Amino acid sequence: MSGAYAKVAAHFKKKSFSLELADTFWKMGRGLMGRGSLAVNGGMLFVFAEDGSHGFWMLNMKMSIDIIWLDGNKRIVHIWRNAEPCRSIFSCKAVTPEKRSRYVVELRAGTAKKLGMEIGDRFSFSVPQLGI
Repeated sequence: MSGAYAKVAAHFKKKSFSLELADTFWKMGRGLMGRGSLAVNGGMLFVFAEDGSHGFWMLNMKMSIDIIWLDGNKRIVHIWRNAEPCRSIFSCKAVTPEKRSRYVVELRAGTAKKLGMEIGDRFSFSVPQLGI
């Protein structure tokens, strides 16, 4: 089953976030599906066992979000700004950045623009060892 989500304190420049940790296969697959809102400083952090081409889509989402892919050094390699929910599985396309990533952060839509996030910028956070 799902269990409770652990929280990770993350920082981007002078902004702090409390991110829910997607630390199991089930939590990673579910993500933020079905939720109607996010706290201003809230979001989700996905931690993958290895660098790879990690695709995300917006199926069963009720809100738009910003999706930020980070490399193993926690530097931004791709940003999908204002990702909108899909209406149907048949029209829902995954976004898979060309650059490999280790982490993915999901935040409220507009956050990346508001904070001036750009490719190469760095997040700061610590995560426990995962058994993924």
